Amino acid sequence: MSSYGSAAAIKRDVAEIIRPKRRIQASQAAAEVMKVVGGDGSVRDWDAKATPYMVEPLDCMGSRLYDAVIFVGPARTGKTNALVDGFVAYKIEYHPADGLIVQISEEKAREFSKKRIDRMLEKSPLLRNRLSPRGHDNNVHDKTFRAGNYLGIKWPSKNVLASSDFQFVLLTDFDRLPDNIDGEGDPFTLASKRTQTFGSTGMTMAESSPGREITDLDWERPEDQPHVAPPTTGILDLYNAGDRRRWYWQCPETGCREWFMPNKENFNLDSARVFCPHCGTEISPTAKRDLNIKGRWVAEGQRLTQHGELEGTARSTRIASFWMEGPAAAYQTWQSLVDKLKRAEETYQQTGSQETLKTVINTDWGRAYAYQRSEKTRSPQRLMDRAEQVQRRTIPEGVRFLTASVDVQGGKDRRFVVQIHGWGRNREMWVVDRFNIKEDRGPNNDQPPRPISPATQPEDWQLLTRDVLKRSYKLADGSGRRMPVLALGIDTGGEGDGEESVTSQAYDYYRSLIPEGLQGRVYLFKGGSSKTANRVRKTWPDNTKRKNRKSSARGDVPLYILGTNLLKDQVAAMIDRDNPGSGYMHTPAWLGRWWFEELTYEIRDPATGKWERPGKKPNEAFDLCVYNLALFILLKAENINWDAPPPWAEDWDKNLLVFDPEKQSDPTGVPVRATRQKRKRKTVKARV
Repeated sequence: MSSYGSAAAIKRDVAEIIRPKRRIQASQAAAEVMKVVGGDGSVRDWDAKATPYMVEPLDCMGSRLYDAVIFVGPARTGKTNALVDGFVAYKIEYHPADGLIVQISEEKAREFSKKRIDRMLEKSPLLRNRLSPRGHDNNVHDKTFRAGNYLGIKWPSKNVLASSDFQFVLLTDFDRLPDNIDGEGDPFTLASKRTQTFGSTGMTMAESSPGREITDLDWERPEDQPHVAPPTTGILDLYNAGDRRRWYWQCPETGCREWFMPNKENFNLDSARVFCPHCGTEISPTAKRDLNIKGRWVAEGQRLTQHGELEGTARSTRIASFWMEGPAAAYQTWQSLVDKLKRAEETYQQTGSQETLKTVINTDWGRAYAYQRSEKTRSPQRLMDRAEQVQRRTIPEGVRFLTASVDVQGGKDRRFVVQIHGWGRNREMWVVDRFNIKEDRGPNNDQPPRPISPATQPEDWQLLTRDVLKRSYKLADGSGRRMPVLALGIDTGGEGDGEESVTSQAYDYYRSLIPEGLQGRVYLFKGGSSKTANRVRKTWPDNTKRKNRKSSARGDVPLYILGTNLLKDQVAAMIDRDNPGSGYMHTPAWLGRWWFEELTYEIRDPATGKWERPGKKPNEAFDLCVYNLALFILLKAENINWDAPPPWAEDWDKNLLVFDPEKQSDPTGVPVRATRQKRKRKTVKARV
């Protein structure tokens, strides 16, 4: 039996299409029709007075004077709630048009759709009634409305940002989006092209807290450009292309009444209070809400008089750009800003890692991060002078477990470069061994040498199992006990020719470990973007649908993407520490000068913010330290309670991995291949 639409339903749907547009500010529309649903299920109206600094950016999005709106601000400002939820509500109710929301990943897009968009539509009666009544018109990533307009909640990909046209595209958490979308270009440029068809009604919005480092550490703000952001990429670079509006408060002191920016420069960390730079008056935290309500956005080239009159000429551009900092954030207390910053600085002092400090500066204070340069010079000689006289390839006191990392070298010098690290309490580290695998002399080291070629000979990868993964080292206590390698990390990029082949061989090697159950101890690595916010990120590459790819990634092998800049920062801090203890790197004196040169050859270029090799000298020691540190992180050793560690990180007498080869086998469940001094001496000598 066929079903037919009712005349009333048809009439209602047609009315949605032909109803005249009401002229209304976007912020007013959000206040009228949008409900804000809290994480606890509470429902309230959107209140412009709670985040008054969001009114002007939201209204600019509904104006034909601008093609784009850029908003830079810390977390807990309500920026996404206003610029995404609020603008979507405005468009649905008053100006129906096709639109697109771009989240940083498919998972985040799904979460945003369910937790934000769906809840807003469900709890906002007017918006709920605008949804199409047909069930197939609405799913997690696609919403269709009675007026025929469509809303997509997607993630950055070529298919999303390089195809359909939309009247508005909203990019959230911009500095965490990829710099290049599938080789097509940066996300903002691609998004802007999608809205060009709609002329002056098109709108591209990008919002984010800063996430990129300052590229010129010697940069100073020009006196005639007080609002310009420091040189960096990402959201602040987009901000600089706009009219550069900053958020201002008026000093409450009767005798002053001057305007100033509530930023880090005008914040007293000792008292946890904002102060007026003109008269020095410190402001009570209880005054923040009132100061925000009376606050004003001021564009570059303009200024406010004591009477609140705006003077000067703003930059001429069709991009309205806004930047506010943490002290003005409605949902962030000043004391929490101080506490987070102090804890992050303590972490930096204790561990040398700037990651936490960078996150606090970016997300809580709303500022770009300036990498802190070490005052020390990393010279090979300085490190050689402090090297320790220890027995070769013996585990020193303090080591709780071993990790091994491998760098694959191609070209004319085909080999596996292997480095073994011992880890102790609180990331204290000992370099236990370093050797090359350049040839195969058989399992007993008694056959004619056969040169290896990791890019072309799959059988060579089995040497990593035999000579690295199944290797053990004797303890320094003279007991004869040994400790095996717990985890192995392999760089899949390769060097020289055959890099793509090396990657494929690495995947195949990982698959070959599955029958023996060894794959859980092996991790495949690949260096990621220098701008990534993650030190280590797990992925499942699948190139089966890309005909131009030669690597054998089929979605069945995990690949860990490394934030090499962040990890190298942490390794450099370990090198810089002078006294043994937390985060200190112990190096053995038996290693040659060549190794210490490899460790210190790379430098961090302050202009680019990247670790780089000035020339072509080897840097394997430094890279292998990075891979071993990544293993330490993946083993969750940073979170170990050393008063009650896991069995594999106990003292030697209690350690699950420590064994006596005359009484028991390797506790990792694989046959033991002990170090062979004769062979190791030969390979090290060959390297020197």
